[in-house]
Amino acid sequence: MFLGVTPTARQKRIGFAFVLPTLLYFGAVYFYPLLQSIRLSFYEGGMGRPERFVGLKPYEMVFTDPYFWQTVKNTLYFVVLSVPATVALALGIALLLNRIKSNRFRDILSATYFLPLVISLVAAALIWGWIYQPIYGLANFILGFFGVKPQKWLSSIVQVMPSLATINIWLRVGFDTIIFLAALQSIPENLQEAAKIDGAKDSQVFRYVTLPLLNNQIIMVLIIELIFAFKVFDQVFVTTEGGPANASRVVMMYLYDSAFKWFKFGDASVVAVFIFVSLLAVSVIQWVFFRKTAY
Repeated sequence: MFLGVTPTARQKRIGFAFVLPTLLYFGAVYFYPLLQSIRLSFYEGGMGRPERFVGLKPYEMVFTDPYFWQTVKNTLYFVVLSVPATVALALGIALLLNRIKSNRFRDILSATYFLPLVISLVAAALIWGWIYQPIYGLANFILGFFGVKPQKWLSSIVQVMPSLATINIWLRVGFDTIIFLAALQSIPENLQEAAKIDGAKDSQVFRYVTLPLLNNQIIMVLIIELIFAFKVFDQVFVTTEGGPANASRVVMMYLYDSAFKWFKFGDASVVAVFIFVSLLAVSVIQWVFFRKTAY
């Protein structure tokens, strides 16, 4: 009786039984903490201190703090530097890999691009911290061969965010490349061949045939990269700790400081809710916009 009387009802219950562990996992790991963050954003206390309901006071404290908006500005700057470059570079690499006829050679190169993703963020940050080291770092060593004077990189207010964005691009480009490459290989070759027979150039084939068929993958990659870049923390914390002069302090570091340095869990919860709502709104707008502009 539990499995249902009709075959349709039995299939539905069996299907639900298969997805139930995943639903429980997401509920425990994602949805419950989200609800707790929303609840705590109206309270003061925590970490052994009694909780006290204060209403919208934590929101007022955070949203009137110039320091918070500076971290938001830094984060948006990081997103602008990182996301478009990552997606464009990944698409370009995928197009080049797709032209390789040898499957073995293409698989080796694909794996090479994917390798940075399997490295822990802390290890990657330590590696790039050595590369950017002003005195004996690899970056300045290479520039020295071209007569360029040593750069400050992570110690410069102007260069620190582009340097951090470069780390993020290096980490993420392999993941996006694999997605685009899989999508390119799923496009029927006869569509591109038909366009060339009709006189279309390679650029026109890409614009009017290939690119429209990649629309769904581009939307997905943009949303994923936007979320990942907006929540950047590890590489910033390890390499600069927000310096110099708070030039690289991002919104996730503000959340970390609020919770684990200042023990203001209400303020930290407000920041968490702000990040969630911002990313949700931007992702929905991005999805709707690209779906409407699809070819």
